[in-house]
Amino acid sequence: MSLLVFFLVAQWYLVPQIRKDNKVQILSFLLLINVFRYLPLSLFMPGQVSVNFPHYLKEMVAYGDFTSALLALLALILLKKGNKSANAFVWLFSFFSVVDLIIVLILAIKEKVYELPLGANYFTISVYVPLLIITQFYLLKTLTNKAYQ
Repeated sequence: MSLLVFFLVAQWYLVPQIRKDNKVQILSFLLLINVFRYLPLSLFMPGQVSVNFPHYLKEMVAYGDFTSALLALLALILLKKGNKSANAFVWLFSFFSVVDLIIVLILAIKEKVYELPLGANYFTISVYVPLLIITQFYLLKTLTNKAYQ
């Protein structure tokens, strides 16, 4: 449901902006959503998820998302300052983020973490991850938009 809702929100509010000449504002908004990817570090807090949650997967989720958050923040700062390397950092963030999301989602399904008690992290999986998927789609769409080349 979250994936559908965020897709519709993007279609109604973001796509019309992509068609305009405001690449910096669009990328800034999309990066800002990703800056909060430090939240999965909560997987290491006692009692947050099942003790059966695979430790290697906790590390991959937490550190992959935290790295993505740092890259998003750096790209956002460079973008807002008008730095010439900003576009390269947005691409770096996007590449790392997409690879991270794909690997972690595949491993989470393989490990059947959806069968484990997830506590508050259920919100992350059911709301935030779909938002990140939609965000990445539109971030890449903005980066590859010929109007901005």
